[in-house]
Amino acid sequence: MIKTLLSLGLLAATLGSAQAQRAGTVGITLGYGRDRLLGNNNYQSVAHSAYQAGLTANVNVSDKVSFHPEVLYTKRYFDTSNDAGLNRDISSIDVPLLGRYYVDGLFFEAGPQVIIPLKAVNDDGTDTKSEVNSVILDYVAGVGYQFGHGPSLGVRYDGGATNTFKNNTATTLGTGKYKSSAVFLVLGYSFGG
Repeated sequence: MIKTLLSLGLLAATLGSAQAQRAGTVGITLGYGRDRLLGNNNYQSVAHSAYQAGLTANVNVSDKVSFHPEVLYTKRYFDTSNDAGLNRDISSIDVPLLGRYYVDGLFFEAGPQVIIPLKAVNDDGTDTKSEVNSVILDYVAGVGYQFGHGPSLGVRYDGGATNTFKNNTATTLGTGKYKSSAVFLVLGYSFGG
């Protein structure tokens, strides 16, 4: 946990330094998504709601390109239609490190995302965090529109680059290569710039 806090502090300091050196913005964001697990065996995943909220920064590299990191609190619900005992709710800190390309107000974004799980439980509230990898890597790609200097609206795909659950045959979820797959509708608001 200390390493996580130090990493987030270092990220914030880096962003602050970059913000001071280049014109850019800071902001807030909210997201609603539909999430599921994609795997290689009998886990029949169903789409479920997912939620995100957090802070953003946008550091201009040129007139058309920017670096857009975010720090998000995310709540995901992974449900299956064939065994409710395998349903999992996972809370995490997500750190997407995105590049954005602008065409007037329209933007395209893509980049890696680091996920640090904070809590995982099954349907009856039993702690299942030991089943989840301590760091998960995803990739993000999306499109959106920036309305002037304030609000933005976008759609992004968040796909698993590494498995969500540990490769451990002692747990049913550890016997498959399960990766998350989600589509988020994202509302943002930028300050400054």
